[in-house]
Amino acid sequence: MARKKISMMGQYLADDIEETARIWCNKNSIRIYPKPTIMGSPNKWFLILEINTKIVQAPDELHRVDVWKKMYEYYMYYYLKYNKK
Repeated sequence: MARKKISMMGQYLADDIEETARIWCNKNSIRIYPKPTIMGSPNKWFLILEINTKIVQAPDELHRVDVWKKMYEYYMYYYLKYNKK
């Protein structure tokens, strides 16, 4: 069942395939998480992509309500690219 994300970055209700992609990525050493642009009460965020041992910061600076949506877009990208059933 999809989980609703609620935080200072807004909320996002991932659908079942997005949750499947997130779980698959986590099991396959692909982790994606938000990082604030400033400390305190930030309005802008970057996404950090950790793939195996390589860590990169996504180039997009995201508004707080767009963070979860973009994070799941990345999960779906890696899931569809590498999940060969």
